[in-house]
Amino acid sequence: GFGRGGGRGGGGFRDEGPPAEVVEVSTFVHACEGDAVTKLTNEKIPYFNANIFLQNKTQIGKVDEIFGPINESYFSIKMLEGIVATSYAPGDKFYIDPSKLLPLARFLPQPKGQAQGGGRGGRGGGRGGGRGGGRGGGGFRGRGAPRGG
Repeated sequence: GFGRGGGRGGGGFRDEGPPAEVVEVSTFVHACEGDAVTKLTNEKIPYFNANIFLQNKTQIGKVDEIFGPINESYFSIKMLEGIVATSYAPGDKFYIDPSKLLPLARFLPQPKGQAQGGGRGGRGGGRGGGRGGGRGGGGFRGRGAPRGG
């Protein structure tokens, strides 16, 4: 949604209005240089720059940086102008538009044995095979010519 927001100029994102629903994404840990450092409580990872809301869908800032181990991630929120990170208390909950969350699996190396989304893997393999076949075919044709002569 960058393009759209930018097109309308500056505060354009406000026109999008709050998301239809928000889900809890993190809890406040402490303020750091004007940003809020929060602990991820959702099993999914927020997009960089995703808007962060309070439960009443008031936007307070954007996801700035994600850090920490995968099973205990933290992220900082770059506060909107006029919002003070120090006004929150540890444990305060922050919310996000669920469409701005990525499944953790995206960030993990996929062990071959456990492709439990098996269907997906299968389809992907099929596509890959198709492409490979195409390249192989080209090779055969090339080799075929001298034999014919």
